[in-house]
Amino acid sequence: MPYVYANVKVKYGQLPAFYEQMVTIKRVMEEHGWKLVGAWSTLIGDLHEVHDLWEVEDANTVPDGFTAAYGDPEFVEAAAQLSTIADREVLSLVAKAPYIP
Repeated sequence: MPYVYANVKVKYGQLPAFYEQMVTIKRVMEEHGWKLVGAWSTLIGDLHEVHDLWEVEDANTVPDGFTAAYGDPEFVEAAAQLSTIADREVLSLVAKAPYIP
C-alpha cells in the first residue's frame, strides 16, 4: 500500500495555527480516501517542521482526493490559511521499504 509523505516547514511561531487548520484538512481528506496514520513535529533538527504520513489506496487516490476536497468550502478556507502559515510543503508518494514489517 502506498503512502503520501508530507513534509511541511511552518513559519516561526505558527505551529498552533497549523495544527488548527489540519483538523479540517484531516477530516476532509479522510472523507475522500486518505487516512492519516502518523503526524510528527520536529523537536531536534529543523524546528517548525511537520511530518505527516497518509495511507492511500493507490496513486490515483492522491489527485482524486485533492479534486474532491477542493469542492468543500471549509477545506478551501483551511488550505488558504495554510498557504500563509507554511514556508514550503513537499509531498512524496512512498512505499514501505523491504526491511520493515
